[in-house]
Amino acid sequence: MKEEINKTEKGFTLIELMIVVAIIGILAAIAIPQFSNYRTKAFNAAATSDLHTARLAEEAVFADYQAYGQTVATTNTAGSGAILTANGFIATATAGQEAPVTISNNVSLAAKGTATLAAIVSKHQNGDKFYAAQTDLSGTYQKNGTAGTAMASGDVITPSANTVPTGYTVM
Repeated sequence: MKEEINKTEKGFTLIELMIVVAIIGILAAIAIPQFSNYRTKAFNAAATSDLHTARLAEEAVFADYQAYGQTVATTNTAGSGAILTANGFIATATAGQEAPVTISNNVSLAAKGTATLAAIVSKHQNGDKFYAAQTDLSGTYQKNGTAGTAMASGDVITPSANTVPTGYTVM
């Protein structure tokens, strides 16, 4: 007697499963680079946000002390009336020395001020751009950087009246 084949069994064949896995692989290959680009854009947005906040803070310092502030590491001293530390602006009367400070998560910010001008630079450690602003110029400026590197003391710019910082372009 012949065995009857049970036609009620249901399932996927190996070919169907392989096709589904291939489709998921293709979608992942498209989505992962896009996700990386979105993350970099978010890191850069955090740097520009801190830059705008620092610019407003510089104007507040100028209103209080009639001089713009500078950033320093919390163990150093600096002057021009006030300095920016990770804890905010504090008054000081000592000579200037500027270095980047971390204001928000992984964003370094450096400001160099004089009696009449201030230049501010920010960069997120995982972002791929530096952002700069000066108190005498409207707008924000950018230049390419390297993702995965923090800002260093050499990235601080000197304020120059009515001049776009060297290497930067208007956003």
